[in-house]
Amino acid sequence: MSIKILDCTLRDGGYINDWKFDRKTIQSILDKLEHANIDIIECGFLTGMAQDRECSLFSSTHEIEEVLPERHRAMYVAMIAIGEKELHPSRLFPCDGKSIEGIRLTFHKEEIEQAISWAGIIMEKGYKVFMQPVGTVFYSDMELLSLVEKMNGLKPYAFYIVDTLGSMYRNEVSHRYYIIDENMSPEIHLGFHGHNNLQLAFSNAQVLGKIQSKRTLILDSSVYGMGRGAGNLPTELITQYINKNIQSQYDVAMIMDIYDEYISPIRKEYEWGYTVPYHIAASNVCHPNYAAYLINKQTLTMKDIEKIIKSIPEKDKMIFDRNLIRGLYSQYQSKKIDDSAAVGEIANRLRGRKVLLLAPGKSLLSDYKKIMDFIDREDPYVISVNFTDARYRIDAYFISNHKRMDTIGQDIRPEDQTRTILTSNVAEGKEGEFLSVDYDRYTNSDDMVSDNAGLMLLNLLRQCGADDVTLAGFDGYRSHSGNYYSRDLDFEVNKAEMLEKQERIRRQIKELAKTMQLTFLTASVYEQGV
Repeated sequence: MSIKILDCTLRDGGYINDWKFDRKTIQSILDKLEHANIDIIECGFLTGMAQDRECSLFSSTHEIEEVLPERHRAMYVAMIAIGEKELHPSRLFPCDGKSIEGIRLTFHKEEIEQAISWAGIIMEKGYKVFMQPVGTVFYSDMELLSLVEKMNGLKPYAFYIVDTLGSMYRNEVSHRYYIIDENMSPEIHLGFHGHNNLQLAFSNAQVLGKIQSKRTLILDSSVYGMGRGAGNLPTELITQYINKNIQSQYDVAMIMDIYDEYISPIRKEYEWGYTVPYHIAASNVCHPNYAAYLINKQTLTMKDIEKIIKSIPEKDKMIFDRNLIRGLYSQYQSKKIDDSAAVGEIANRLRGRKVLLLAPGKSLLSDYKKIMDFIDREDPYVISVNFTDARYRIDAYFISNHKRMDTIGQDIRPEDQTRTILTSNVAEGKEGEFLSVDYDRYTNSDDMVSDNAGLMLLNLLRQCGADDVTLAGFDGYRSHSGNYYSRDLDFEVNKAEMLEKQERIRRQIKELAKTMQLTFLTASVYEQGV
């Protein structure tokens, strides 16, 4: 079998950094992939959504021509994604040999006829077409055979097995390979695009590479596996494997240069790669964005995430539906209770006293003396938010999510003098031991900040009649890691979403400040306007 490597770092990897590779970086990566002898190199998306020239989204093949190496041996391609980042083929310039040579066309099952029509137009303009059906795992054998028959009529350059959800094991991949290989015209190349949700992209590529066939196999990969969610087959791994086991033809050191110069700095800022939530999503044949949404909530244990993902209807697993997962999350968290007795007790404890809230920001350490002086001077009622610490005289713990409860639960004893306030989504089975308050009653209607613990506690205190609240340790998100005074409290988050969430929290605190006196004892990104 002839094997070709297609590197998709600039396209699939762009899901990580919003395709923000500047032009010099794009040119350098393409040049290094060229010198590494990569067979096919994907430059990015061809899309009508391209606006910024300093990214790997292109509005025309002429734009791509500007970043290509002057002399090149590799085949250069770009992707048109029907329904996502599409560019109608009528807007394509004819292939003139100066820009890309091929176009990868992705489509969902309901878009097959449109994809075939578009492919025909693209091929008439002189481009090699790669046909890539999203989510091959969702095609029955008969549906796959029907699609192969259509490919025989179309005769594209390549047809793909696309493991969109990273859920396919070796037997599933090889089964589909044999169906396609035995029924598709021999001149059509067969490609495999694997995701790494189950850590199988590399092993599945090896399985396909060992199959005896005269057909050319194309394996998609990206440097360091850079790609959405669990990422892709790493280019450095598959090229080294081919060098050692099939034929020495790739310069792996050049690929490592790309990692050192460009991917490593991105990796310090953004996360991708295998995680247990992505494993859960793949095991349940679900879109990885469902797992990403639940991870970014930072409130759930792995068991919680699995229960929610298992509740997604079969018909909705393939296409990510944000409104659906938001509703399932809210439904899972919602545990309606009558908390009037708990609210009454908290109100009695607060009566006539100032309130100090402690959140676990780094300023708890840097301003420790300032905080302790305030406690000694004002004798406030001290409530910690989702953490415990014996260095502070804490009157009550407020805990609003399972993940924090799992982390600090062993430090909490019902018989202690310090009272523990649990929201109802955490309190199940613990009624009577702790003070339980209704989760729904204190959440916000804004999806991104609905379950922020600090906001929930402020809403609860307002309900309890507190009108003078001082806050310490509410530092806010300032860097990719190390935002808390203890590393045990740091969890991976999506930076862009975290910054947007932070701005929404700031606006909510500003609104709360209209009804109660809020004072920041330590520096906070939320102080503005309060």
